[in-house]
Amino acid sequence: MLRQVARPGPEVLSRAKWTHDPGASSEPGGPRLPKTNNFDLIRLAAAFQVALTHAVYQFDPSARSWPLHVVLDLFPGVPIFFFISGFLISHSYERHPSLPDFARNRALRIYPALMVCFALAVLSVWGSGYFDTVHVPPTAWVKWFATQLTIAQFYGPAFMRGYGMGILNASTWTISIELQFYVLVPLLYGLLRLQRLSRNRSNAVLVVLAITCMVINIVWVHAPQPGKGIYALIGLTCLPWLYMFLTGVLLQRNFDLARKALGGRFLPAVLLYGVLGLIAARELHWRFNNDLNPVVFTSLALVTFAAAFTAPSLADRVLRRNDLSYGLYLYHAPVINLLLYTQAVTGLLGVLATLTAALVLAAGSWWLIERPALALRRHPGYSHSAGAVAPRAGHA
Repeated sequence: MLRQVARPGPEVLSRAKWTHDPGASSEPGGPRLPKTNNFDLIRLAAAFQVALTHAVYQFDPSARSWPLHVVLDLFPGVPIFFFISGFLISHSYERHPSLPDFARNRALRIYPALMVCFALAVLSVWGSGYFDTVHVPPTAWVKWFATQLTIAQFYGPAFMRGYGMGILNASTWTISIELQFYVLVPLLYGLLRLQRLSRNRSNAVLVVLAITCMVINIVWVHAPQPGKGIYALIGLTCLPWLYMFLTGVLLQRNFDLARKALGGRFLPAVLLYGVLGLIAARELHWRFNNDLNPVVFTSLALVTFAAAFTAPSLADRVLRRNDLSYGLYLYHAPVINLLLYTQAVTGLLGVLATLTAALVLAAGSWWLIERPALALRRHPGYSHSAGAVAPRAGHA
């Protein structure tokens, strides 16, 4: 179940917006793109979809048949995160290809909030009394802490099987995937010489690579024994998801063409996607979760792009550059675990309690941890500054 449901994350949650150059295009070699977009708002919606799906599944499975939940199921959050990450991270690297700055910025985005969330989650388990019921050797503690605070967030120790969903934070597996994406970006640009090739040639290279990874995804999803042998190993890598990231890279590098086709057309795009999605789900029985059918994912990526560049200043007006998406994504699973183990609430009240508590924790994470950490970045693509809410505010 965790493979299909409990998989959401960030940059999953990158934060790039861009400087404005009226005459610029998306030709390789450092494009300048519009600095206003709705990616912050889209990521928040994606994180909400993930949190709501997990909470409903754990507390009130009957609500999955409600019309609102049926519609939300058509927009799985994790594939949206991976697409946006490819779009924004590739642009960020093209604009400032310094490896030290790139690594520093990515680390500041991921680790401060992750470390605090992990510490608070462990404290919540301790406070629940669960650790009094299990024996945890010192080596097991060290292994657990080391994996969660480095690059192996997918690891779940056996001693946590009796707590809540059976893993401290079922959502953070995507952080391992994102970190692999970050490592691959400089390698892809260096080995494939993307910024030195013409647009047509770089597109051809990326398409071939994306199709190859798409095939890997299909084989892995339909594997007879996905949790064993080579399939288990592949599942720990970014390979099944890399085509989603590369789709974002492709649209970023062909931004002018994509915006001409989809910019300002979110409403017709999402309505068409919704109709096709319902047909695919009900008649073809295609799955709409993290293991999204590649055809559906490609359509979802186009809808996401259209949403980002339709009324592109909407996110700034609504959120005032406060980004709660990463925090909501990180904290909702530990909240679910605590409520499940303590049996404090059940049913729809459990869903509401999860979303409320996770949003409060997300706000605290943003103001106390994430925003100060982001201020330390070098050459940030987008500045989250208090009061900077005008459509043309912000600095690269």
